[in-house]
Parts: sequence; C-alpha cells; structure tokens
Amino acid sequence: MDLLETPSSPAMPIRKSLFRKWWFWVIAVPIILFIALVIYRIPAVREQQRTQEVVAQIHAQRLTMNDVNGEHLPPPPDPALADATIEGIDANKNGIRDDVELAIFKKYPNSAKIRSAELQYAKALQMELMAFNSETLVAAMQEKGRGFGCIYDSVSKSAEKNTIISERKLEVERLVFSTSERQRKIEDVFDKYMTSFTTLQGQDCDLNTAQLMN
Repeated sequence: MDLLETPSSPAMPIRKSLFRKWWFWVIAVPIILFIALVIYRIPAVREQQRTQEVVAQIHAQRLTMNDVNGEHLPPPPDPALADATIEGIDANKNGIRDDVELAIFKKYPNSAKIRSAELQYAKALQMELMAFNSETLVAAMQEKGRGFGCIYDSVSKSAEKNTIISERKLEVERLVFSTSERQRKIEDVFDKYMTSFTTLQGQDCDLNTAQLMN
C-alpha cells in the first residue's frame, strides 16, 4: 500500500447503521420532542415574566404628595401629539397623562383632596387602558377600585354625596377616554381580557386625605 493512502473512515457506515437501530429512535425521539417543547415554550415563558413584572409595577405605583401639590406639573402638551397615540404623553413620568393631569388641576386649583382622589383614579384608568392580557387588566381594575374608593372617601357626607361621587368619577373617565380611539381600545381590552377577580383590601387612597388641608 502506498504510504500516503489511508484506510477509508468507517464513521459514515457506523452512523447509517446507527440510525437503523430501533433503540436509537426510542432514545432520540423523546429528546427531540423535549427540545422542541422547550423552544416552543420560550415565548410563553417570556410573556409570563413580562406579565409578572407589569403587574408588580401596577400595584407598586403610588400617587405622591408632589403629584397632588403640582411640584412637577408637565408643560401643556401639543393637542395633536397628545391624541396621536392611545397612551398619549406623560412628560413627568408619574403614570398620569399630561392633558388629564393639567385638566384636573385647572378644575380644582384649591382642593388638594379632590385632586388627590381624581389623579389616583386617572392613573388607574390609564393602566387599565394599557392592559395587554387578563392578569394586567385585573391588576389595573383592582387599582381602579381603590381609586374609586378614594373618590368616595373624598366626598363629605351629604344628601348629594352619591351624585357628586358619580359626577367626579365620570369626569375623570371622560378625560382619560377622550378620543374615539381610546374608547374603542378600552372596549376591546374588556372584550378580550375581562375575567373575575377579587378586590384589594386595605386603605383605598394612596395618600391620607385627612392630612390634606382642603
């Protein structure tokens, strides 16, 4: 034999014969199926992680005294830009759309108690508007329940208490769902993701309204 010649590699015949063995496929098929399942589940796992993070953020957001006192009020947004998207503009990043926040301050310049309740309710409605599945909608609705409870607590007892509560609730809803696109979006969110849920226990208002001067 020529010294430069080498015997042909037996690897290929071995591989071919291996694939014909029944026990090879008994071992290989479950492994292949498991790998396929893992790959298939990756988007679902990522979505669940995102959901958990957003739900935690929804429940962690709280109105601050600076929000109520107007320490960081945003500049008036360009109306065209403010309504160009569903989420609108939130320049001061407090979870309340700028046009909504400014409208509440304009209507109630002398009542921190009313502003506090309406701003909290508006924040929850905005989160509800941006829900992308049942879990995030439930979290937003739970916070909306607290916001409504805060509006209730902010109104003094009187014969017209229920009427005042209803009016303030509706005026915030009109501000948040101010365009036909936003109205359709919130209807779509409820149609897709509405499910049963339990309300949150404890104090409704983010801030102690008893400590607010007016």
